[in-house]
This record gives sequence, structure tokens and C-alpha cells, in this order.
Amino acid sequence: MTGEKGGLLAGLRAEALKSRHAAPVRLAVLMALPMPLLGAMPYRGVQIFSAWNYWYALFLPVSLSLVVACVARADARTRMRGLLGLGFPLGRAWWAKALWCLALCTLSNLVVFGIYLAGSAFSSQGLTAAGTLTMLLCALANTVTAAWMIPAGLFLTARLGMLAGIFCPLAAQLVGGFAWSLVPLPQLFPPSASMVIPTSFIPVLPSGEPLAADMALGGALAADGMLTLAGLAVCALAFAALTTAGAAWFARSEER
Repeated sequence: MTGEKGGLLAGLRAEALKSRHAAPVRLAVLMALPMPLLGAMPYRGVQIFSAWNYWYALFLPVSLSLVVACVARADARTRMRGLLGLGFPLGRAWWAKALWCLALCTLSNLVVFGIYLAGSAFSSQGLTAAGTLTMLLCALANTVTAAWMIPAGLFLTARLGMLAGIFCPLAAQLVGGFAWSLVPLPQLFPPSASMVIPTSFIPVLPSGEPLAADMALGGALAADGMLTLAGLAVCALAFAALTTAGAAWFARSEER
């Protein structure tokens, strides 16, 4: 177990070193800036969260698909020589890639959280522990609900190329996200969960309107806490299952 943990940490360090002066980290940060910078400052003392909705509905899927494709493509260009030189199983290297992408997704959402937290200091109620916790939970929920795109993008990039790795998960996320109203339990379907679960944390409808615009809909989406927790669990399991399947494929792959 210690050897497996050490190998995974070595893989994560290798991914971090490869990304230090490359596109993934810059994309994760820069793509997270536009919406919160435009919308985090309070208006007449009230903080508006509609810009956060545009972040997780549109900008986050685009940013994450680009980040994942760049991480996968870095080793494809060198024919996996960097991974082979690490001296540990390729399946574990695949997990390291997935977890590094998950860390970058978390970074993006924490950037959004940080900007909104700074903006809340200028609101009429100021910084509060409850408001800070709520926004932090929303940022983490955004990470979990989008996580399924990571193993999907890694596999498609490695198997079919960068364009497939970018556009296939992105299209599935956008279509599934905006079709949330057609899904019987949207919290349990990862693309739709990314649209409806944030309603449990910040007062914004999936349409981007304030919660007050439709209290009945917003209340219905936010009322069932157990369904929200179940949806987060499903999203986490989807990430783990897809990453495990990708690691098994990668370990058997002859494309070295």
C-alpha cells in the first residue's frame, strides 16, 4: 500500500512539473476569472450570483475540457516516454493524470470562490461564516459534478485525438446540463446535476435567474438534501468508475 501511495504521489508530482510552465494551470486560472470578476461585486449592497451560474454552466465545462485534453496530449506528444521513465504501473499513472486534472478543476472553482468571497466583504451583510461556508460548498459541488468529464476526456484524447477529447465530453455536458428539466431526477445524472445541485447552495436557478424569480422551482430543487447528497455521491462514483476503466485500458494499451 505504501508503494502504491508513493507511486501515485510520484505521478502527481510528475504531472505538476509537466504543467508548471504549460497551458493547463494557466487555463484553469484564467478561464475562471471573467465571470466572477464581472459579477462578484455587490449591487446596492446585495451580492448577485448569476455570474457564478454562467461559470459552472458554460465556462467550467469549456475550461475543464481544454485542461484535460492538454494534460493528456502532453504525454501523447512524447509517446509516453515520461510515464515509462517513472517506473511504476501505467494504470497508476492514469490515476495520477485524472487526479491532477481534478486538482486543477478544484483550483478553478476556488478562484471563483475567492473572488466572490472578496466581493462579499462589500455587501451589506459583509463577510459571514455561513455565507463563506455556503459558497465554499458550492465551489466543491461544482468540482464533483463536473468530475466525470475528466476520465472521459483523457480516454478520448488518448484514443481518438485532441478534438474528440475536447468536444465529445463538452457536448455531452452542455446538452445534458441544459436538458435538466427533461430528466426525471436530474440530481442523479452528472451532466444535469451540475446545473441543479448548485441551487441547494447559492440562490440561483438553473436558468441563471435569481431564486426569487421562481421560488416554487428553486424550493423544489433545493428542498431535498438527501437527493443532493445522493447526486454528489453518484458524480463521485462516476469519476471513480470511469477513471478505473480508463486505467485498465491504458495498462493494456500497446500504444506506448
